[in-house]
Amino acid sequence: MKNRRLLGLVLTAGWVCAPQVLQAAEDGLALTPPAAPGGPLQGKATAPAGTEWVVIFYRTAGEQDFASFNLDAQPDGTFTGTLDAALPAGAKVEYYAALRTPGGIKYLPQEAPASFASLQMPGSLAAGPAPGGGQAAGEAPPSGAPVPEPAPAAPAAPPVHGPIYVDGSYERLAHHQNAVADEQRTLAAGQVRFTYQKDEDGKQVMLNTRVVYTDQPFGTQARWSLGELQAAFVAGNHRVQLGDMMVQESEFTLGGAGRRGFDYAYTGQPLGAHLFALNTQAQAGTKGLVWPVAGSEVYGGSLGYGWLGGNLTAKLVFLSGKDDPATAVNVVTAYPAPVRDGSTGSLLLDGRFLDSRLALSGEYARSLFTTGLSNPAPRVADQAWRVSGLWAQGPFSAQAGYRDVGRDFGTVGVSFFVGDRRTFNSSLGVNYATWSLSATATDERTNPTGQVGLNQAWNQSQSLDARVGLTQTLFWRVGVRQARQEAEVVANPLIPFSNSTRSGVTTGFDLVLPPASTLTFNAQFDRIRSAGDSDTTGSSSTLSLGGSLGLGARVRLSPNLSWSRTLSDPGAQKTTMENAFLNADVTLIQNILGFLLNGGSSRTVLVTGETLNTSVVEGTLRFFLDTYLAGHARASLGLKGRYTRTPATGALIQGAAAPIPPAAGSMTTDNQVSILLNVSY
Repeated sequence: MKNRRLLGLVLTAGWVCAPQVLQAAEDGLALTPPAAPGGPLQGKATAPAGTEWVVIFYRTAGEQDFASFNLDAQPDGTFTGTLDAALPAGAKVEYYAALRTPGGIKYLPQEAPASFASLQMPGSLAAGPAPGGGQAAGEAPPSGAPVPEPAPAAPAAPPVHGPIYVDGSYERLAHHQNAVADEQRTLAAGQVRFTYQKDEDGKQVMLNTRVVYTDQPFGTQARWSLGELQAAFVAGNHRVQLGDMMVQESEFTLGGAGRRGFDYAYTGQPLGAHLFALNTQAQAGTKGLVWPVAGSEVYGGSLGYGWLGGNLTAKLVFLSGKDDPATAVNVVTAYPAPVRDGSTGSLLLDGRFLDSRLALSGEYARSLFTTGLSNPAPRVADQAWRVSGLWAQGPFSAQAGYRDVGRDFGTVGVSFFVGDRRTFNSSLGVNYATWSLSATATDERTNPTGQVGLNQAWNQSQSLDARVGLTQTLFWRVGVRQARQEAEVVANPLIPFSNSTRSGVTTGFDLVLPPASTLTFNAQFDRIRSAGDSDTTGSSSTLSLGGSLGLGARVRLSPNLSWSRTLSDPGAQKTTMENAFLNADVTLIQNILGFLLNGGSSRTVLVTGETLNTSVVEGTLRFFLDTYLAGHARASLGLKGRYTRTPATGALIQGAAAPIPPAAGSMTTDNQVSILLNVSY
């Protein structure tokens, strides 16, 4: 179901049915391909009150790096933008969105940048949303959270060829100052992707598979593995999917996650239907690609109907299955995950009224559930329900929602579902081009029924944030927030801050320097006081300065400076941290030679008075071979150097009972030199 605290994501591409387009557009974000090849992409967003910016990251299938374009704030509170760069006709475009809301930076899809959505440019098959509101997802290369600003200029991408795309990287450690015995000096990785799409006589076929290779597998991982395998067939209002997919029905039934199996959807008007047989956990290799594996499966479906031109919809959802989280890929828990089984049914109602200014949503679900099949336990029945409303008119918006999840409610459609909670959340906002104001309030209670022997917690928080445009390029931000936590039946009544109050103030400035530079300054002060048996207080202060500076067309710098200090009493304990980092991308010869620099240092003063210093600098000289490949592929050679200086950690002497501590202030220095090769075809 929709979460109105975030934007929704939709692609208004060719065959997507009208109800899906309207619902997702209402959620907030629409990315529309051009009507004819060569035209621009159009983006429009209705963001939560107080949103500062919205950025779309995109790339054509087969490329490694994402480019970006901004959506600009409009007087009516919306964000709009146009990507003027022409994309190849028929190309598959993979993308995700980033936005800065009063609650922090958010990504769409929520798993981005680990996964992303896609659309098809005019001239070929349109890959619409997966049935049930999910998006067919692929995995992006592992990376940290991206900086939502325009990417530096890069060599032009090769034309979309297909059906086979190859990406590979090779790194050879040529020099290591502090060599390690049996050190792996070669790292090779890559993937081979096969993509086939065909549209003929109103029928569409899509096949997408990716095989991944690494010469340094982790644990029991194989050198060769199946990254994804997707197949889809569309005929009229009917769609069948096999393999990996993202499928979601509602908050209390089938939640979004990487799944595989079988999926069928009928997207008629006003009637829609959905049937699925899926793995509850992402499986390794080829397990469960067509049909879920025993012991980790969920079967079910939904039936929906719309009235008033699709403005009022109702949907019934039912699922049943068994779930063993231990079979999941890349899931590590400190405690053994219980094996669960059960059935869940749900009724959802959604309505848009008064020209979509008012949106109402509700869900009632009931489950028959067993937790921990390894220890015999009876099945228990319980319920969960939620209701929410949103009013948006021009620059004004208001939202409120309430959910009540029973103590014994559970579903195999959501991993690690947490029951026994009641939550209220609300927000108010006014968003103009020159100023905005937003307020939020939440109230969450766990174990509200007072189950004996279990902790009870009551958490409340409120915030008020404002943003004012001092000039066309300089914006000031200020906000206040407070929170309270009350805990009962804690294991130790002297645990600091188990019952506490918090308050804080934030402020900052955003400076936009056209055409593609920004600087952001933030200051934050927080104070916490224990309200329980432990008379403890604490405070923290943080200052940071960061941004992205374009110095002409050849140099882009991304500096980041930060300072923080925490204090706690009794004891007058103090910890101070200072960090300085810089990323630089320098074009030495356009499309031929470039230099990347990443590095920085940090200094930490511990409560003991000991000082820890760490420095890391990495530089890469890149020689682009694209020109010599006549546009058929992308490739580059690189020479990378890395320097590190870190505190010594002590050496373990043979026969000693414990590590021998290093001398105070002793440091370890190391440097490495590597040769790189990257190829993309």
